[in-house]
Amino acid sequence: MRILHLLKSNKYSGAENVVLTIMDVCSDMDMVYASPNGSIREVVESRGHEFYPLNRPTIREVKKAIRELHPDVIHAHDFTMASTAAWAAGDIPVIAHLHNNPPWLKKVGVKSIVFALALPKIRQVISVSKAVEDEYIFRGLMKNKNTVIGNVVDAEDVRQKAREKSDCKPVDLVYLGRMSLPKNPLEFCKIVCEVKRLFPNITARMIGDGELMPQVKEYICSHELEDIIELVGFQSNPYPYLNAGKIMVMPSIWEGFGLAAVEGMCLGKPVVCSGVGGLENIIDESCGAKCRTTDEYSRILLKLLKDNTTYEVESKNAMRKSGRYTDMKKYADDICRIYKAAIER
Repeated sequence: MRILHLLKSNKYSGAENVVLTIMDVCSDMDMVYASPNGSIREVVESRGHEFYPLNRPTIREVKKAIRELHPDVIHAHDFTMASTAAWAAGDIPVIAHLHNNPPWLKKVGVKSIVFALALPKIRQVISVSKAVEDEYIFRGLMKNKNTVIGNVVDAEDVRQKAREKSDCKPVDLVYLGRMSLPKNPLEFCKIVCEVKRLFPNITARMIGDGELMPQVKEYICSHELEDIIELVGFQSNPYPYLNAGKIMVMPSIWEGFGLAAVEGMCLGKPVVCSGVGGLENIIDESCGAKCRTTDEYSRILLKLLKDNTTYEVESKNAMRKSGRYTDMKKYADDICRIYKAAIER
């Protein structure tokens, strides 16, 4: 079976990580990764997978890829590429893999209508959390097509990579994610600033890059946080930098699943987060906390920083609870079952 994975981004981030995990665990299948050319190509090929460059993520380019690659199934990731694939695929089965639940899902608008028009042409839908379907205004169109399959983390791989030699110093708080609106990096900076008032020696690290990096740098400078928040940018192996942090903070505005939270938990990091999307079911008070305001984040983080007993308990619970999201064989079986259902439907 030949599977064509379609993505619109040319950089490595959460959804791209999920696709590469699928390609790794379903190694007995013939899979191709197709997206606009960019830094992602090096990551894909370094993992031993085939990369096909799209000039642009358009219907015309997808049709060209189909003619050249002859896939049996098209696995399109996120709403834009799922809609594009639906109109380009002809009789080839299309699977829409929805990795997040953006706010526009809840409203009647161009994006929600475009996906609604594409859904009849889509054979199967995979959503990473129940919140994706629940929040979609035209959710009825997904009925009997959607399967919730949470993301999976190769815990041993994460722990092995975390042990690689690095010159990063220990810090109290760590942020891992794109510097983009959904991940809310500016709120992380505000949280650090608030904690600093009562915990002057606080240290923090932000791992990632993106369009909000200039605003993040400006905030850090204007609030005199240069010696407190370390910016390390995008890292092909972020895990030593994550592992050197004590507590993971995820103030996301929206999340489909919350893969980074599980990666942090694998390393024994309590996760203090917003609780949106899939984070609602991943994090509880035994391994972190869900917060709504900057003050609430500050209060919870101060407790974890000052109370070693509470921290140790939550750290152990985080590692234990991460086990629910690390069964690689079950994940591969679930994905393969979707492929077969798409062909048979």
